[in-house]
Amino acid sequence: KHRKIMPTALERTIWGFGNGSTLPVYETSIGKIGAAICWENRMPLLRTAMYAKGVEIYCAPTADARDVWQASITHIALEGGCFVLSANQFCRRKDYPPAPEYVFSGMEDDLNPDSVVCSGGSVIISPSGTVLAGPNYEG
Repeated sequence: KHRKIMPTALERTIWGFGNGSTLPVYETSIGKIGAAICWENRMPLLRTAMYAKGVEIYCAPTADARDVWQASITHIALEGGCFVLSANQFCRRKDYPPAPEYVFSGMEDDLNPDSVVCSGGSVIISPSGTVLAGPNYEG
């Protein structure tokens, strides 16, 4: 169980802030695994808590396809001396229900159902900052 510490954007209309009590690091046969969700990865004290628990495989799911994301998770791998697995959302406009017409007024050219909304970029980074797999922008 993990309660997100920092709900972002519209998530705040439904969920409140977590208190950090659900930031476990699990001992497994392949190493100690922990996770932070999306914007939580930009919280130094949250990461420090994970490092203090001995995280070896740090999972960082997100919907942030900006180039700076890979730099951020590379920093996390180096800072924590851990592997970072970042699953990054890939989706096209057709993956969402149709929005009311007024939402895209003046942006009709962007309504192609195959247009990419979030371009992915899933990647695995080693503790030394080396890209082991990815980034994947293929969907």
